[in-house]
Amino acid sequence: MELNKNYRIVYDSDNTILQFFEQREKTVKDEATKKYVGTGEYKEFTENFYYPNLKTALIGFLNKCTWGQENAKEVLSILNKLELLINKIK
Repeated sequence: MELNKNYRIVYDSDNTILQFFEQREKTVKDEATKKYVGTGEYKEFTENFYYPNLKTALIGFLNKCTWGQENAKEVLSILNKLELLINKIK
């Protein structure tokens, strides 16, 4: 179940997993310049956060989406968007 452009809910046999995902370009170190350069090859990067059920995974998603907001108005705006998203889930 995709929650937004970077988070989705997936399941394994024991857990509900909140999964962060994005396309990242593979990089290699250029020995001449000692800098990393892109190869043009893209792969999906994922990071998993494990929860015992869907409710706690959605709470984790909520915490991640509101972290770092500057004021209460921004947090409320995000909460309203998330409420609409959750209401669409069937």
